[in-house]
Amino acid sequence: MTLTPATGAKVLMGGLAVSLCSAVAAGADISADLHVDRVTVYQKGAIVTRAGTIDVPAGTNRLLIEGLPAAIEPKSLHVAVENAAVRLGGVEVEQINEGKFVSAAERDLRRKLEQKTDQRAAVQDDVATAQLQLKLLDSLAANPTGSPTKATVDSANLSAVLATMATNSAFDRKRIRDSNVQMRELDREIEKLKSDLAKVATQSKQSTDIHAALEAKAASTTTVTVTYKITNASWQWIYAARLDTTKKRITLERQGQVQQGSGEDWKNVELTLTTTLPSDDVATPLVGSLFVNLEEPRLQRDVFAQQGQLRAAAMSAPSAAPPSEEALPTNRKSARVEATDYLADYKIPDRATLLADREPRLYPIADDAFDVDLVARVVPSAGRAAHLEATFKYQRDVPLESGQLQLYRDGAYVGEAMTKAFLPGAPVRMPFGTDERIRVVVQDEPSQSAEHGILSKQAVKETRRRFDVTSYHPSPIVVEVMDRIPVSKHADVRVEVLKGATEPTVKDADGRAGVLLWRFDAQPQKTVSIRQYYSIQYPKDRHITESEGETSD
Repeated sequence: MTLTPATGAKVLMGGLAVSLCSAVAAGADISADLHVDRVTVYQKGAIVTRAGTIDVPAGTNRLLIEGLPAAIEPKSLHVAVENAAVRLGGVEVEQINEGKFVSAAERDLRRKLEQKTDQRAAVQDDVATAQLQLKLLDSLAANPTGSPTKATVDSANLSAVLATMATNSAFDRKRIRDSNVQMRELDREIEKLKSDLAKVATQSKQSTDIHAALEAKAASTTTVTVTYKITNASWQWIYAARLDTTKKRITLERQGQVQQGSGEDWKNVELTLTTTLPSDDVATPLVGSLFVNLEEPRLQRDVFAQQGQLRAAAMSAPSAAPPSEEALPTNRKSARVEATDYLADYKIPDRATLLADREPRLYPIADDAFDVDLVARVVPSAGRAAHLEATFKYQRDVPLESGQLQLYRDGAYVGEAMTKAFLPGAPVRMPFGTDERIRVVVQDEPSQSAEHGILSKQAVKETRRRFDVTSYHPSPIVVEVMDRIPVSKHADVRVEVLKGATEPTVKDADGRAGVLLWRFDAQPQKTVSIRQYYSIQYPKDRHITESEGETSD
């Protein structure tokens, strides 16, 4: 039998109770020690299930479930008993506000932080005392024989006094140096404690208690489960692609990176990672009416401005150093996949433990292997390097979401990239760094500008470039050269491919207007030349502008 607070709940906050239903009937209090048994983690949030066994006396009783996280969503709460002889009645949800409600780990870290802070203050006071003594010694050294307003030193004792002053001065200066070193070390320890504390500290100093009415005709034993949703948890894909250029084969390792800061530790739990994306509003959108009308005429002005688009390739967050090839496991347990056309659940093998410290933990999902074709792609407008890519079709039934990709080529780590989603039957391209065995030379050939027409003169701007590509691989390799010609967006601007230009293999490549792709088999130590010739014709009394189109899919 299951029940949620929607049928009857009481919320207690700061000692003020608001009853939403009749109070739970009085009877024996049964405290249930429920451990976290199952967790399903979403990309944002998680569903936690606690379970335990209780003995229920005959009659009406009250079930007490205490110490749940404060951040649970009451509307997602479900309480269930698995014995038909036990009936579950009204459920109360109480939020307990306690100014000093912290976990044992948080309490210990706060105590250590206070001790180190007090210790640093004491060392700082010691430095101030030593500096004051140095100031007095320096003052005395400046006028040892005294003055009407200063203390005097007898000339017979002057040598002894000066020796004592030198000794004390050296001692105080060493004392200050040692204290500064000690304070630096304390500062590092304090920062480390603050960082550790931030991982385990809860957002609010609260806990959640649940009270539920139980009615049993006879004494019996039953299993109790409580399920609730929390928000301080997440997971994401981490991929590692390993390319063997000799076998032309890729091994794709998939891992799930999970972290949580819910305030409760998940120990020895059944862990499932799901691709489901829950939403607060999953209703199908409605379509309203669309009206059109005539707008009042207004003056228009031509705006001529050249625009550029900034491109950034930096990752959102620094990643850890990649593991060495020897450190990688050769045999890993794979997650069990339960998939439909709309979602995939990955059940982690064996039980897992995730502490509420917000530290990321990796769990293996699966390893797949694919036969690939190798291609070197050159983009002369971006650089002279050839970029090695592996292409294949993703022949699997379960799609994979986009994620962070670590790339290895013949056992060597070459870098990271974000990968797009893998869809069943769809082509995949993976980058594997620069192909150093391909040389690219770009030559600018003579071009000309001219004017045509008598009454309406036209300006003509020509571009003539030659791309020379030479492969130094011992065997043929497919090479792709990608460049572009301008696309006119005005009737008075005409773009024309000139005679002698190399015909591209694909026009409007990847669905982008004006993008050209030349594909050929590069033979060992043979140079292939591609000629990119075009002209732009436009009115002489006008100026042309350029703007970048979209580069992302």
